Amino acid sequence: MAKFQLAPGETMIGSGQLALHQKQFLNTKPFSGNIYVTNQRACFYISMVGSPEMDLPLSEIKGFSVGKKALFTAVTIHSQAGESYVFTGFPVKKLQDWLRQAGVPEL
Repeated sequence: MAKFQLAPGETMIGSGQLALHQKQFLNTKPFSGNIYVTNQRACFYISMVGSPEMDLPLSEIKGFSVGKKALFTAVTIHSQAGESYVFTGFPVKKLQDWLRQAGVPEL
């Protein structure tokens, strides 16, 4: 399993364990992993997978939105390319704060 590495000049804002919901045929399936938000990017590694599932420089993030996924609060990160990454889990409220600290606008 690959380990998250900070780039030179990069500062960690926050990290935690979340679930990324990815489309699987007609449904979505949650994948547990770790999210890292720095002053330069947001990155998500699925547990036991060597490469990041999401690694977006802040300049490529359009913004984030907050909603519901079943009974849970969900944070969706929207990329400039039109991709959406939906996260749920205990630290989603913290994720909102980390993204705001990084300068990502709430949509």
